[in-house]
Amino acid sequence: MEIEENVLNELEIFFNAFADKTRLRIILHLLNNNESTVQELSKALGKSQSLISHHLAYLRGCGVVSVEKRGKFSYYSIKDEDVKEILRRALQHAMKYSESILSCKLLRDEEE
Repeated sequence: MEIEENVLNELEIFFNAFADKTRLRIILHLLNNNESTVQELSKALGKSQSLISHHLAYLRGCGVVSVEKRGKFSYYSIKDEDVKEILRRALQHAMKYSESILSCKLLRDEEE
């Protein structure tokens, strides 16, 4: 299967959204809680609201989360069922193959 360069670029950007621990924590929190405000995420993750807002903007831009304004609050959630399924599969894969995933990190550390 041949994939066009622009699709490869889009996939790289999409998957980079998952390459930061704070963003992963936000994503997993939203996966488990359906939706949250910046304030709720900040409190739950022990991070500043400005940092959470910055990461949420990145995740919105990558198509991972969506936002809904209700009154003075904005509620963030995982964008759709496709993204939720990707996240669930990634979690299952990480738990099933944690040893080989960790060895991949060791190889990367050795290269640096």
